Amino acid sequence: MPYDTRRYWLGSLPDALIASQVGIWETDLSNDRTVADAVTATLFNLDSMQAAHGLPLAAYVEAILPADREAFFASLDRVSEHGGVFVGEYRVCSAASGVQWVLARGHFERDDQTGEVVGRGIVVNTTESKLNWPAEDRTFFVLHKKEPPLERLASYVLQARRTLDDVAEHEKPALRLAVDALLWAVGRAIAKRGQL
Repeated sequence: MPYDTRRYWLGSLPDALIASQVGIWETDLSNDRTVADAVTATLFNLDSMQAAHGLPLAAYVEAILPADREAFFASLDRVSEHGGVFVGEYRVCSAASGVQWVLARGHFERDDQTGEVVGRGIVVNTTESKLNWPAEDRTFFVLHKKEPPLERLASYVLQARRTLDDVAEHEKPALRLAVDALLWAVGRAIAKRGQL
């Protein structure tokens, strides 16, 4: 998999992602390679340069608290064969910030010709909202059959991002910037909602 070209989208988003605690990731399950931005690397206690070049999924899983790993793998197993929406909420241990709650959301797609399964998405640091919200107000973190509008929009934007692979090469850069900016905005809106 040509990670140099795939990582383009990681560098094209505004620096505001760092301040907003919204990170982005891409996982190639078939080749056991996950590429992520600096926000995601920090949350998972990884070197940002290594994360940008790609690391095995095990490097990320190591940061997930052992009590939350089973649920993480159950969510991942659901999408690893056929693709689909991935939603996972779990705790990670960061050297800089201690235990943090994160919400990962993305979409995995299986290439029927090669059998490769690749997912792209966002990860949001939800620690503050997790600690400040009453338990009954946390229904946002449960994926229902009828998704709330922002989550549905996130799915559509991720689908648009995947569709860019089929767009003519000369049209990709401008469209990529627009879709990535929308992905950032949706992730930021989800993060802000947790702070209200």
